[in-house]
Amino acid sequence: MKRFLVIFSSALLAIIRMPLAAQTHASVSVDNRVYAIIEHAQMRGLCPPLPTIKPYPENVVADAINEILAASDAAEKRLLSKTEEQILRDALEQFQRKHGFDVLRGGYYFEGKGKIRTTFDAALKIDSFVSGGIYNNRSDNQWGMWLTPTVSLRGDLSKYLSYDFNLFGNMSRAVLKPLGEYEIGRWWYTQDVDGTGARNIKSFANKAFLPFSYHKQWDGSIWHLTDLSASGLEGWCDNLGVGFGILSEIDLSAFNDRVFLRFGRIKREWAAMDEGASLVLNKHARPFIAFEFAATPVRWFTLSSLTGVLEYPNSKYMVGEAYNSKKDYTYYSNDMFFQNAYSAAMFELNFKYVHFDFGTTAVWPKRFDLGYFHPLMNKVFYQNNVGDNDNLALFTNLKLSYPGIGYVWASFFLDEFVGLNKTTGLFGDFIHATRNMYATQAGMKANFPWLPFTTVSLRYTKIEPFCYTHQGINYTWYTHYISEAYMNSGESLGYYLPPNSDEILVRFDSLFFPRVSAHLEYQFIRHGAEHGSQAVKGSSLYSELQPNDRDSLRKYFLHDGAYQWFHIVKFGADWNLKQFKVPLTVYANIGFVYSYYTVIDGTPNDNQKHSYHRANTSEYPTEFGTIISGGVKVWF
Repeated sequence: MKRFLVIFSSALLAIIRMPLAAQTHASVSVDNRVYAIIEHAQMRGLCPPLPTIKPYPENVVADAINEILAASDAAEKRLLSKTEEQILRDALEQFQRKHGFDVLRGGYYFEGKGKIRTTFDAALKIDSFVSGGIYNNRSDNQWGMWLTPTVSLRGDLSKYLSYDFNLFGNMSRAVLKPLGEYEIGRWWYTQDVDGTGARNIKSFANKAFLPFSYHKQWDGSIWHLTDLSASGLEGWCDNLGVGFGILSEIDLSAFNDRVFLRFGRIKREWAAMDEGASLVLNKHARPFIAFEFAATPVRWFTLSSLTGVLEYPNSKYMVGEAYNSKKDYTYYSNDMFFQNAYSAAMFELNFKYVHFDFGTTAVWPKRFDLGYFHPLMNKVFYQNNVGDNDNLALFTNLKLSYPGIGYVWASFFLDEFVGLNKTTGLFGDFIHATRNMYATQAGMKANFPWLPFTTVSLRYTKIEPFCYTHQGINYTWYTHYISEAYMNSGESLGYYLPPNSDEILVRFDSLFFPRVSAHLEYQFIRHGAEHGSQAVKGSSLYSELQPNDRDSLRKYFLHDGAYQWFHIVKFGADWNLKQFKVPLTVYANIGFVYSYYTVIDGTPNDNQKHSYHRANTSEYPTEFGTIISGGVKVWF
């Protein structure tokens, strides 16, 4: 009883520390570093595990931080250092709002009087970033940037209903270096402009930024500054261009936060065992509008569901003007080929030592199929009832934790596989069968006890060829070709690497001081070439597996064509200057990239396993580069 009173009083004191405590159910961005702080606290047993559907509502984040502080206060021996307590209080401070104007926060806050809670919070934020790559091949030297001002309006219309509206502008530059063309398939089309029946897309390298790290900063299309006209919409900012976008949401919480509903267009991350590691719905994926539902009847069980509409890529820069000049629906142009919805459902068990989740996803052409909305309907089974044409997947995660030490995990994303087959037998040659399209991941993360909120993590991820891709359809509901790849706005919904890749990632994260964080990271990445004489099929999100004899096709990682190998070392830090009453956050990174290709001694993609050796040619060069980048955030 005495211990209970201590915990209760500590929790009350922790809540009192926030004079205007966060009550809004609007989300905290998945890019906010508060998630890393909460995850680290969970790792140390300072708070119970939270569901793996992010972003969390603001009140959930604030409650978790207060719970962590209360647990430390109640312990006989304090569980947090003074620096860590200050870090947590600083994290809470971003949710504190003073009535009226707050110059340091860049916002205006109003809370109405009366029985029904009514709040209004208007704020301005500006993010600027510049990056430059310097290479031994000087022709590859390049620079890029973005500048993104955002106006945010958020608040509550009762203690149950919240809203958030963010309108942002954007100026960006990210010049792409053309590498060549890549055949994505010839299976569901009539003959194209050159009469071959094949479809090619262009392959590029973004030299101003670290490999696989850049994600578009605008919504839809962009206008180059040289053509600000109604007909000047472009698909990429290879010249300095301007764009805009909206992120918004309406949130409803009921039954003491046990049931949560959200309708909004925001960035999300589902089923991630480490930040940015999800194979299912990654934080690096482009946002899309969706209905979300989550029910947590008991703290250790959560059922979640999501259904939304995906957005098309303005892919003219990838497929070329020749394809887009035709009005025939059989030609691969733009929005007419990307008419998809997306659904996901998951249940998860969260215990002190064990986390387990299982779920399904579906990419499906826009139809009013209620089965994909239903959280208790398995999508794999349901698609067989409506035509067996959609891009279905299963996923699962298992994490084992030991509080105070860390955790290990394994993740599996199954796109398609060969089962009992008269040609290949039971499960066939599971590893080498091309039709086995899946992604796997294994990792560990440990507490580094000698520094505040410091972790070291290691993970290995493998994305098989054609994973996240899907055969196009043109024989149901639509008179023309429909792509069903697992992507939104031209970028993967799942892991940030393209198909036919693997990665070893080692990362050290620390908050040395209350407003200073730093990280050191090493990546070893291998990826099948998307260009040249030894391009490997299934290495692009746009790839399509041929329908004829596909069960007999084989994949041999590194042994079936050219592969690019990357060694990447990166160091970064950020410093929030609010302690000096300056509303700025300064951040910078420096990275070193060493890359080269290996090629085989035989014919690529011929169902044979070949020996490989390192190459250094004009087609597949060796390169070393340094990428230096930095930026300033105002009112973050």
